[in-house]
Amino acid sequence: MLLDIKNLTIEFHDHDRPERVVEDVNFSLDKGEILGIVGESGSGKSMTAMAVAGLLPRKKMEKSGEILFEGKNILTLPRHELRGLQGDEISVIFQEPMTALNPTMKIGKQVEEALLLHRHMNDAERKAKAMEWLGKVELDDAERVYEAYPHELSGGMRQRVMIAAAMVSDPQILIADEPTTALDVTVQSQIIKLLLKINKAAGVSILFISHDLSLIKQITHNVIVMQKGRIVEKGDTDEIFMNPKEEYTKKLISSIPTVKLRK
Repeated sequence: MLLDIKNLTIEFHDHDRPERVVEDVNFSLDKGEILGIVGESGSGKSMTAMAVAGLLPRKKMEKSGEILFEGKNILTLPRHELRGLQGDEISVIFQEPMTALNPTMKIGKQVEEALLLHRHMNDAERKAKAMEWLGKVELDDAERVYEAYPHELSGGMRQRVMIAAAMVSDPQILIADEPTTALDVTVQSQIIKLLLKINKAAGVSILFISHDLSLIKQITHNVIVMQKGRIVEKGDTDEIFMNPKEEYTKKLISSIPTVKLRK
């Protein structure tokens, strides 16, 4: 077991009344597993993922439970230890690369950023590693992309850059938070196939967050269904699709169109 979440509860205190956004969540992630978390907006899925990534704000919030990664509780780690994990052992792909990427910095330097923070490499070694991953995410003419700015690339290319930047440090866990939401259906399918390829080749565990159960079906081994901050159902993805037990899960399955991958 690579990651073990026990009784995770998150409550905001920035309004007149406390707002509990995640309540008593329990699950684990094994090495090489692709685990989906699905639910409508406000279900707590992204907040759960951000907790795993150590990206929750430290003020006006109460957190309880445990997020155990290699025996360390991410919720209570000192800031310097947490920084040592972020972008190194645990990486994140966000849903909108245009806002996640720095518009004034060339792509190559942004892909190299994790190496600059976590690896003792010279300039040539960092560039070589960045170029390697720009190639692995199937970007044509990696040298041109390396020297480009984000606005010079298409949405699909920018998302591939985000995947390269997340994977360049060889993390153990990749958190993909709605990584295909801003993309058209064809590019969505390409990104899903790319993530599956990376999972198989690198052995990286993936926490895949989505409101779209059809995408979850395409990519995950196991799935967690969340509603109003709680887990309502979890298990083997195929089993849940064939035999959903909860009405909320049945509703999600029946209401979302399927996106099929092209072979």
